[in-house]
Amino acid sequence: MGRRATALPIELTSGPFRTRDAEERRVTAGRLRAKDLVTPIRGVRLSGHADDLDARCRAFLLHRDERLAFSHTTAAELLGAPLPLAARDHNRLHVSVPRGERAVQAASVIGHTLAAWSTTTVRGLPVTTPEQTWLDLAGVLGRDALISAGDWLVSYRHPLTTLERLVVAVRSSAGRRGIANARAALPLIRTRSESPAETRLRLLIRDAGLCEPELNYLIHERDGAFLARVDMAFPDQRVVLEYEGDGHRVDRDVWFRDIRRREDLEDLGWRVVRVTAADLHAPAPLIARLSRLLTTRRE
Repeated sequence: MGRRATALPIELTSGPFRTRDAEERRVTAGRLRAKDLVTPIRGVRLSGHADDLDARCRAFLLHRDERLAFSHTTAAELLGAPLPLAARDHNRLHVSVPRGERAVQAASVIGHTLAAWSTTTVRGLPVTTPEQTWLDLAGVLGRDALISAGDWLVSYRHPLTTLERLVVAVRSSAGRRGIANARAALPLIRTRSESPAETRLRLLIRDAGLCEPELNYLIHERDGAFLARVDMAFPDQRVVLEYEGDGHRVDRDVWFRDIRRREDLEDLGWRVVRVTAADLHAPAPLIARLSRLLTTRRE
């Protein structure tokens, strides 16, 4: 069994710290090389137990104190926007500075310069604004992932920006990398989409040439009492689409509620189609079934 590492001074245990600050407190070079510490950037240490994105960003700020902001996919994650797994890279941070200043150069950083310098703060960290972040994502994400991020940023439940602000940002950014992608994605962003899976399903339906469903649609009983808020609905055909995530499958109470709600909807004449991740992966059978339903159930 290996020897337990010497405890650090208490003031160095709450987050990243500079090695020179540790040395001033008589922490040895050997202790700073111990396996329970990581080196997110030269001259800074961080407990391996606290090695998350926020902590790595705070560690970088100990290394550089000039005007900068976390941007691109790093900003998107700090803002909470959904990203494909392939776009996530906590080992490298995207850091931007204003145009005219030297881009950051470090092994753990991808440096950028921005012509439009627009920043905010997230948990005390400098971050590009939601509008600027979405424009930066347009240069690195595909259409569907970019729309998913846009849907999340303008969501009616927790809006970080608005469609109108995204429109202004796109109009003022001619010639920048990814602007064609942004222009193509912008008309497809919706405020009532609540998950990347819902966004993906909506785009599959639209790309198949079918009419676009109403999102998070409210359905009422015949007497006007509220019955359900469904993921997607085609009111004219009285067809409902419900995306079934893992919570619906493994939570017994949720499963029972779903059964009862489906029965109530069908009693009112709605046809309920349940959609899973497998349908998104291989959508042809689902799209064919939905096309038949929308054709045969027109009022």
